[in-house]
Amino acid sequence: MCGNYSLALFLYFFQNTLKLIQTAIPIILMVMTIFDVTKLMMNPDDEKRKKGIKNKFIATLIIFFLPIIVSVFMNLVDENFEFASCYSDSTLMMSTIQATSYISTNEGSAIKIIQDEEYESGTPTVNVSANHNVEEFMQAVRNTVAYARAHNYHYGNSTVNPPTADGLISCDRLISRALWDIGYTDQNVGGLGVNSLDSYLISHGWKKSTNINDCKYGSVVIVGPYGINGAPKHAFVCAGYNPSLGIMQTFDEGGEWRIHSEQPFTTDTWKQSLIYGVYNMP
Repeated sequence: MCGNYSLALFLYFFQNTLKLIQTAIPIILMVMTIFDVTKLMMNPDDEKRKKGIKNKFIATLIIFFLPIIVSVFMNLVDENFEFASCYSDSTLMMSTIQATSYISTNEGSAIKIIQDEEYESGTPTVNVSANHNVEEFMQAVRNTVAYARAHNYHYGNSTVNPPTADGLISCDRLISRALWDIGYTDQNVGGLGVNSLDSYLISHGWKKSTNINDCKYGSVVIVGPYGINGAPKHAFVCAGYNPSLGIMQTFDEGGEWRIHSEQPFTTDTWKQSLIYGVYNMP
């Protein structure tokens, strides 16, 4: 959602600075106002002090409500303004980073190492049978994640087929490439965008749910700020979900920092209110 990590980090600290100002400055102004009121009681005719009390009261209100006004404005223009979307998502992104634990991947056993020419040619990286199964899909996901990290891929929307072969990968292109590698090659050039994943998966027999508890190993999950009632904004592959703890394991290429991290991630960031759809292979 906010592919530029540095920008997200800056906006995250900017928001927290606003919150600090929102809390600290009004307290300081209130203390100063109490001092002025005390002085005014001793000298009721001090017009300058009366004006100062009024100005401090106005300043306190403005400073207290400024972060709220900024957040409301950014949320209103979120859908049409990429910077505003990044501003709104930066707290979520940073909380994901802070809550994430990295699970080391043993590439010698857990991931099948694939040859460069096999990957770039689009040859399926797993044995494809007539009926795709979840493990084939997850093997393709792991292959794609491992290859992207090993070959220093960057965040962006791929524009070639097979998807990601141009060195660009994103949340939806990870899923596109994994699907491609197990035989879903009827995709648009560049792969599937997050807005087209829903209809594509449903048309290919994947079962859609809007209940986070249906998330399991091999599920494709689409999320958005307003869940099923909003527009899809992000997608990832679920590697497991514990409903009682709200802990989810994910493969996720939705940002430069994710691409260069070991996966899967373990996080408690994704909640029912964000779920646009959970899709399970037929």
